[in-house]
Amino acid sequence: MSQVYKFLIVDDHPMIRDSMADALTNKFISSTVKKVDSSESALEFLTPFARQGKDSSWWVLMDLGLPGISGLAAIRLLLALGPVIKLITVSGNDDELQVGACLGAGVEAFISKGAPMEDTLELISGIASGEIKSGAWLSANGICDTSEIKKIQLTERQMQVLSMVCQGKTNREIASALGITEITAKSHVGGIFKELHVINRTQAVLVAQRLGITSNKI
Repeated sequence: MSQVYKFLIVDDHPMIRDSMADALTNKFISSTVKKVDSSESALEFLTPFARQGKDSSWWVLMDLGLPGISGLAAIRLLLALGPVIKLITVSGNDDELQVGACLGAGVEAFISKGAPMEDTLELISGIASGEIKSGAWLSANGICDTSEIKKIQLTERQMQVLSMVCQGKTNREIASALGITEITAKSHVGGIFKELHVINRTQAVLVAQRLGITSNKI
């Protein structure tokens, strides 16, 4: 007998949403499967359940390339709802930088859109049941070793600073906006460079765009 779970599919492509919903329904008999087309809709749908506590856990399968709020920004907002939200990210772009950013942000697993559906369902089943440790990466070629992947972990303040860097603001302007000293702003920028493995602001902006920290799509 299959386990019963609550799933929410977040994808702006109807065919992908429907295909995944059908697959989950067939794999997990009697489970709840819902669909939305944006992270904003997901937040609206999940917020009431998040307030109910641990008995209302939802497994959220979210595409990283959504219109509107996407990428790391969407991940952080969804996970901020609390521990009842279990997030699995799905993307057609599964390079190590993006995988590391997602795992570092706290998602349960990263799944490539190129992975076979059978493998995808097995991973979801294993993660949900606890048989597979969280932090897994399923590529088109199977489960990948994530032990050597650098997990990007930016603090809330670093996220704020990076967003301002992406807007072209100087350290002085960042300091003024956040009510901190220019030295502290410079320190935050240096920490961001180190975490993203970049050496200048231009590179940091490009990485931020790829990861969905800015409004740009991945």
